[in-house]
Amino acid sequence: MRCAIYARYSSDMQRDSSIEDQIRKCREFAELRGWIVVEDYVRFDEAISAASLAQRVALQSLIEDAKQRPRPFDRILIEDSSRLARNLEDALRVEAILRFNDVFVTSVSQGFDSQQKFSRQLLTLHGMMDEQFLVGLADKVHRGQEGRTLKGLLAGGRCYGYRNVPIEDPTRTGKYGRPAVSGVALQINEEEATVVRSIFQLYADGTGLAAIAKKLNAEAILAPQPPRTRQVRAWAYSSVYEMLRNERYRGVLVWNRTRKERNPETGRKTSRPRPEAEWLRVDVPEWRIVSEELWQAVQKRTEEMRKHFGAKTAPGLTRGAHSRYLFSGLLTCGECGAKMVIVSGSGLRGYAKYGCPSHRYRGTCANGLMIRYEILEQQMLAGLEARVLKPEMVEYAVMCFQKELERRLNEVKQRSTQQSCQDAKLRSEKERLNAQAANLADAIAASGHSPTLLRRLAEVEQKIAEGDRQLTAHKEFDVTASLDEIREFVTKELLDIRSILREDVAKTKLALRRHIRDLVLTPKEADAGKYYEVSGCAYRKLRSD
Repeated sequence: MRCAIYARYSSDMQRDSSIEDQIRKCREFAELRGWIVVEDYVRFDEAISAASLAQRVALQSLIEDAKQRPRPFDRILIEDSSRLARNLEDALRVEAILRFNDVFVTSVSQGFDSQQKFSRQLLTLHGMMDEQFLVGLADKVHRGQEGRTLKGLLAGGRCYGYRNVPIEDPTRTGKYGRPAVSGVALQINEEEATVVRSIFQLYADGTGLAAIAKKLNAEAILAPQPPRTRQVRAWAYSSVYEMLRNERYRGVLVWNRTRKERNPETGRKTSRPRPEAEWLRVDVPEWRIVSEELWQAVQKRTEEMRKHFGAKTAPGLTRGAHSRYLFSGLLTCGECGAKMVIVSGSGLRGYAKYGCPSHRYRGTCANGLMIRYEILEQQMLAGLEARVLKPEMVEYAVMCFQKELERRLNEVKQRSTQQSCQDAKLRSEKERLNAQAANLADAIAASGHSPTLLRRLAEVEQKIAEGDRQLTAHKEFDVTASLDEIREFVTKELLDIRSILREDVAKTKLALRRHIRDLVLTPKEADAGKYYEVSGCAYRKLRSD
């Protein structure tokens, strides 16, 4: 019996030696039975939850190896069923895949063996208990966080303007032999708190979000978070806006605003908002950084700005996802790598302009060149037309269209042939029914009024009518088209490419995304003025006037 071994532990709060212990127990189990452990297939996942199969590379690799022919091992040893999965659906699925490939699972501590007769029922029982452990653990964690919040302690995360200070419990031992941490307190970081106060005061005095971000960047004040997609760590108007809404700065801890849910397809957790009625608010006066008067002034201005300039996009969607601008989300600044966005005006009268958001909102990019969106779209589409309407492209499109047309016509001819055979049967059946109806009519005439004969005659006439309907529905037709006619039709459609692309902007953007990774707009200078040079799928100079 050739055995693979799989081990796993959940988090960095557990000992790394947990993996060694699990593998050691599996080896001892195999040795007692005279089984062979195949060293190349001793795998483990470290610090990964069993709530999902996603990101569990070692287990997934064993499953793929089990599908090989010849089979490299006959059995997978695990310490207990929870190492395989803490999700019943995942556990049963993994066991079923392995069983299909003649590989069985053995839990050395529970005595479970998927080769046994009632193994699936036992796995279901163990899986339910393993899954319930996670549910109970989540409830305990949530309850513990609620208790810490009620005491004015931090449940998790970091916040600009404060430093996290762990509260140690000398009566308990935690990781690496240190005292266990019973909670986390917040202490005001005076250097950052000064920045927070200045942000609130600037906004209350009428300074815009982008102007505040630019001022902070110009003064080289370090932004709260490192960039995820940009090259430069910088303040942005969005981070300033979120800061102005954070009630911690007024000495109020708001907890339980969101809940975590695991995506069953990706295994990743996502945050979902909770109803406001479930939120927990706790006053923590020692956290206050801004005065109540300043806080209220900022909130009043925020509400006024929302009424006049509130977001026009649907909740949960980015502007680029459903924007009416054809190239939104595809344009990149050639200077800093940021995504180009509409930074000025609106599209109602054609005044909207694309620009670099790092320059416009953060002041961290030197590219201040803007271009009106309709000029950009016109020249982009003109470049696309020039490439699409090349003779070789038109000829290719004509041949593809002709090939598809011929295929569809062949399908129609086949259906027509089948329908002709069916029509012949319908006509034969109609003749039989007509004869039957005539006989019934003669019988009624000879015997007088008969409910049974009348009912039978009505049924036959109904079948005749249905046959006539089916025969009428099928019409013979013939479609022929010369190559010249096809070329004329395709060329006409291609010439109208702009209106085609404009019919459904969302679908067009998805189609463009399949063929264009990025369109990089790099500012250039010439005697006639500044212009954008575009590189990517298309390459064309765009005038900014």
